[in-house]
Amino acid sequence: MKNYEVILVNENTALYRAIEQAVILPCAGEMESIADVECDFSETYKKKVNRLIKDRSRPYYPLIKTTLRKTIFIIAAVLMMSTITVAAVPQLREWFVGLFVSQNENNADVHAVQGAIPADDMNDEFIYYEPTFIPKGFVEESRIKDIAHLGIDYRFKNKIIFYSQSPLTATHNIDTENRKTEYVTVSGCEAFLSYDDNSSIIVWNDGNYVYSINGDLCKNDIIEMANSVNPTK
Repeated sequence: MKNYEVILVNENTALYRAIEQAVILPCAGEMESIADVECDFSETYKKKVNRLIKDRSRPYYPLIKTTLRKTIFIIAAVLMMSTITVAAVPQLREWFVGLFVSQNENNADVHAVQGAIPADDMNDEFIYYEPTFIPKGFVEESRIKDIAHLGIDYRFKNKIIFYSQSPLTATHNIDTENRKTEYVTVSGCEAFLSYDDNSSIIVWNDGNYVYSINGDLCKNDIIEMANSVNPTK
C-alpha cells in the first residue's frame, strides 16, 4: 500500500509562503488594479450590503474578513497552479523539483520532478557537466554527446563505469535487490545510493539536470566521483 503525504497549507508553512509569493500576491495585485465600475444594484442586494456593513463593527469581523480573503486567494492559487508549470516558478520550484524515490524490495525508481515539465520550460542551453575525479586505472573509452544528454564510459581491464547527465525529466531504475541503499549528499544535493561489495549506483540532481554514475567501483569512490562533477570548459 502506498503512503501519501498530506501537506497542510497555512501561514506557518514554507509552501504557503512560496504560493503567496508566486501566485497569491500577483493575483491580489491584479484584482486591486481593476477599476471600480458603477452598477445599479437591486434593493435586495443593497439591504444585504448594509447588513454586512453593520457586521463590520463586530469584534470577530476582521478575523472572518482576513481568513475569508486568504481562503479565496488560496483557492485561486490552486486553480492558477493547475494551469501553469510550477517547476518553472522559482518560488515553487523547490517543492516540485527534488529527489523522489519509489522503492520496493528489488528496485527503485528515482526521478527529479513531481509531474511533467513541458519542453518550453527546459533550459534553452544544455550546459555539460562531467567528473574531474576518475578512480585510479580507469580511462575514458567512449562518450555520447547530443543537445540534451551526455554519457561517458570509463574502463579499466574488465571493469567499467558509466556516467550520464540528462534533463530533469529523466527517470532511473536502480537495482536494489540484495544491496544496501542510503541517502548521501553530493555537492550539497541529496543523492540516492545503492551498492554492494562489487559495484555502486548513485543518482542525484541539482535542480537543473539529473546525474547518475554506476559501475564497478566502491561506495567511497563513487561519492568522490559524483562530488567532482563540474561544468566542462
